[in-house]
Amino acid sequence: MTAAELASAMQRHGLLEEPAPPAAERWIATFIEAYGSRCATIDDALNEVALLRAEATIIPALELERLRNRQVVFFLDAVAQYVDAQPELRGLPLAGDIPAIADEFGITHDDALAAVRMALTGRKEGPPLELLFPLLGHERIMIRVGAVSSHLLHGRGLEPIAHGPGGVPFQTIQPQKPPDA
Repeated sequence: MTAAELASAMQRHGLLEEPAPPAAERWIATFIEAYGSRCATIDDALNEVALLRAEATIIPALELERLRNRQVVFFLDAVAQYVDAQPELRGLPLAGDIPAIADEFGITHDDALAAVRMALTGRKEGPPLELLFPLLGHERIMIRVGAVSSHLLHGRGLEPIAHGPGGVPFQTIQPQKPPDA
């Protein structure tokens, strides 16, 4: 799939104006870098574009339960504040910045990266966050993080479920206490 093919398909489906402005051309180039190898067809790509443009995402129930922890909610809010403070989302050093934010809340780096990805996409895997952030943009990231936080806080609260599938005890992402200095 080329940028021209994707732009043409997006225009045919009313997802992109004609002619495409330079910012849209950059977005498409970033999309191809992020999703090109994941999309076998233009229809696959259009589906991913639609998911990226949606204001909210659907998070599988058990994955949402993993996020049901006060420290995770605070961490995601801090990530949203970090995003809000950035003039540009391209080229952010997220591999270092997200773990640094996670450290403030005692969340492991792997859990932090997984929580951000789940809050933003509803998926466990996907393109690097460094590509995903500029594809989603400031507002969409803020809306999606806010929706997850609202769902957790105002849904049934922060009380986690006791058992998962098969009656196995269930645990949310657990913050770690910092070592004594």
